Amino acid sequence: MLTDNIYYQEERKYVSDRFIGLIILALVAFVLSGQSSGEIYEKSLLSGFVLLALILFSVVHYYFINTYPGKWIGFRKHLLIMADLGVLTYLIISFGETGLFFFPLYILIVMRSGLSFGVSYFYSSLGLAGVSWLALLTYSPYWKEHGDIIATFAITTFLLPLFYLKFITRVHEENYELSQTLNDVTYDANYDELTGIANRKHYKEMIEQVLHEKEPFALLFIDLNKFKVINDTHGHHIGDEVLKEVARRLSESIDEDDFLARLGGDEFVIITKRKKEYMEKFVAKIERVVIGRHKIGSIIVPIELSIGVSLYPDDNHTAMMLSKYADEAMYCAKKAEDTYHCFYHEIEEAKKGKLETVQIP
Repeated sequence: MLTDNIYYQEERKYVSDRFIGLIILALVAFVLSGQSSGEIYEKSLLSGFVLLALILFSVVHYYFINTYPGKWIGFRKHLLIMADLGVLTYLIISFGETGLFFFPLYILIVMRSGLSFGVSYFYSSLGLAGVSWLALLTYSPYWKEHGDIIATFAITTFLLPLFYLKFITRVHEENYELSQTLNDVTYDANYDELTGIANRKHYKEMIEQVLHEKEPFALLFIDLNKFKVINDTHGHHIGDEVLKEVARRLSESIDEDDFLARLGGDEFVIITKRKKEYMEKFVAKIERVVIGRHKIGSIIVPIELSIGVSLYPDDNHTAMMLSKYADEAMYCAKKAEDTYHCFYHEIEEAKKGKLETVQIP
């Protein structure tokens, strides 16, 4: 998952730290406005409201990265840097001579963005800082007359972080290696080693997720027929090849929005959000693609399956009962001679029909 990525965690930490810093700066601005008068009062009060607006922006930004961790990653990081540098430049222009005390924040923003986001953001933040200094020279009469001070801080902002460039690069490389390790561990924990599709753990997470979304979906339990005979007759190595082939054929039967997992042994599961009126056609497609023969060297083995289907929310609202019903439907299909699949509602309708027959005098 992307939320396990070290870069995402670094981004969250960066956002949290700057949020605390912004609150402190806003409080300082409002305190100064309360203890000042005249022009200083107006500047401090206005700065406090500007920082408060930036805090609100940060809250929205934090909500976005938590809700959509994989969207617009580069854009949102650059937007954060631009917002910070833009507000910093505004404060320096507003305070005029006193704005001198804000200049060290350029160094802090450049270095922290490099450490948290990577070397490329270090260079882009340097470029954006250069744009900020040009804005100072263009829009501030005071700083236009004191370009030497801007030049001094500009050189310092460029040179001081460059001394730490090796450190920033090393941190970036360590983060990359750690991210790759975490990705590998996450993959191993969520995907089946033999077939390469999702495993039982990933399935449990996925069904909880789709239940949380409260949108209709179908749960398909799939079991291979006579798989034990294949293992006993040809050996487990042939059985493994059959499982890999079934996983491949099942993958060909589904769309990108469907979820496929191996629960263990010869049991598979599919979660699909197709409308229930299309489920018969979908199940027929699975049977058409998967059922058949598979040649492994000189050995030809038959592949057959049984499919049990339960529907949310028609059959139940919980993962446990939906799984139980799909499993019951699958075994019903396994016992049937004229079909490879069964829907749980068909079992319920059959039970109801028998009950009504018994009750007729």
